[in-house]
Amino acid sequence: MNRKGQALVEFILIVPVFLFILFTIVDFGTILNNKNNISNISNDIVEMYKNGDSIATIKNNYKDIDIKATKYKEKYIKINIEKNIKLITPGLNRVIGNPYKLKIERIVYES
Repeated sequence: MNRKGQALVEFILIVPVFLFILFTIVDFGTILNNKNNISNISNDIVEMYKNGDSIATIKNNYKDIDIKATKYKEKYIKINIEKNIKLITPGLNRVIGNPYKLKIERIVYES
């Protein structure tokens, strides 16, 4: 009996699922890498803000990141940092959205 046709059918059924899982892993790796980078950049942004740089000056240094500063309680400033991450996996945008919005908040004491 010839089983080459059966192997081809099984291969065709498994390949899309395998590729979806592979691309999803790549997308989540990209999200985690960007989250780590944004977290490190947020420390630099807070230091720049504490040293007296304005938000407009900080935005000029980081053009691909959206930075906002708002008053928080009485003596604090909340710095919101957002970055959009484009996903490559088809169909994943229905689950987590495309582009994925990565958000980090830092609260700074303003003396």
